[in-house]
Amino acid sequence: MLRIRSVMLEAKAEKDKGEVGYTTPLFSTAENGQLEVARFLLKTRADIEKANIFGITPLCVAAQEGQCQVARLLLEVRADKDNKVAINNRTTPLFIAAQNGQLDVARLLLEARADKDKANINGTTPLFIAAKKGRLEVVRSLLEARADKNKANANDTTPLSVAAEQGQLPVVRLLLEFRADKNKANISGATPVSIAAQEKQLHVMQFFLEEMGMEIPQDRLELVRLLWAVRDLAARGTGRT
Repeated sequence: MLRIRSVMLEAKAEKDKGEVGYTTPLFSTAENGQLEVARFLLKTRADIEKANIFGITPLCVAAQEGQCQVARLLLEVRADKDNKVAINNRTTPLFIAAQNGQLDVARLLLEARADKDKANINGTTPLFIAAKKGRLEVVRSLLEARADKNKANANDTTPLSVAAEQGQLPVVRLLLEFRADKNKANISGATPVSIAAQEKQLHVMQFFLEEMGMEIPQDRLELVRLLWAVRDLAARGTGRT
């Protein structure tokens, strides 16, 4: 592959010419983790920030695919670690790494002082998306880097609330260890424990109640399960969801 790229460039092929979706040679090599090809393209001054039609840069796609060595190389040549020129969703490389559970790349970006609290267009931060997806070790790394544990999205939903909603109990435990606000309500006035109840996340709800000093016997929990099941059957019978 390296030899092919060399021949193309010697023939004065356009090193930044995009393919379908405006994918450049550097973008493709970042996506596939072709470190030596990436080095070669950078020596020819390939555009390190040229994005595809979705605003995804080579560093973003390296973060997405967990290509840590290529990501490190791009950071060494001062690729924009916060994707300041993102055209669509304002998505950063750190957000993408967090979303996809790419722990090594996330740590690399944090070491490079990427903006750990930069949100996308919906107000969703890297910590929020990692909590939602259950990326426990990414959540831990972000918290250790002092990411804002209570920063809410556009609906005033916090990382703790979304973890509760999705039933991500290990993430809920970790956020509370770092003293996330368990009483902070969303735009509808729902707190993490009430969200867990609404979404039938029984183990999360039980954990919250135990944190509040309320012991719930197992037979009572089974009764709650039964009541939820009956409610669902009744809702289906009346055509409600």
